[in-house]
Amino acid sequence: MRRFSSFLRCLAAALVCTALIAPPAFADDEEKPPPYDVSALKRERQWVPWVAAFLFAAGVIGIAFKNPHRTHLD
Repeated sequence: MRRFSSFLRCLAAALVCTALIAPPAFADDEEKPPPYDVSALKRERQWVPWVAAFLFAAGVIGIAFKNPHRTHLD
């Protein structure tokens, strides 16, 4: 009887998960999202965010490998 009870619990959990996941899958798309504005991506100074990101990443990596000049081996 205990084995049957655990089977029913698993079955009930599977049905609940299916009931929670299924409604969004069957939803109708009444409102479609607007297309992306690709013309806005054509900026003159696109290199500025790339340089800022590179400097930030270099700073993070530099700080990560910095020797703190102290040890706890006393």
